[in-house]
Amino acid sequence: MNSNAAPSKTPVPKPGSKPDAKDDLKTLPLAEVEKRLASSPDGLSRAEAQKRLGQYGPNEIEEKKTNPFLKFLSYFGVPSRG
Repeated sequence: MNSNAAPSKTPVPKPGSKPDAKDDLKTLPLAEVEKRLASSPDGLSRAEAQKRLGQYGPNEIEEKKTNPFLKFLSYFGVPSRG
């Protein structure tokens, strides 16, 4: 990470915490959301999308793998270890 990068203007909420009403994008007018996210009704340019992909990574949720044998045992009340 670049130590000379400007800090984000939008505060990052802690995991599990609820955002303040003023920071909740669902309650803001669309024009304000676009302004805060530095976007437009046309979306992001290819260059901006590439920049954000490099900065934040892909928009994906890591899949949690389950051991089928442990899942089978759980049906019989056997506790699993992970």
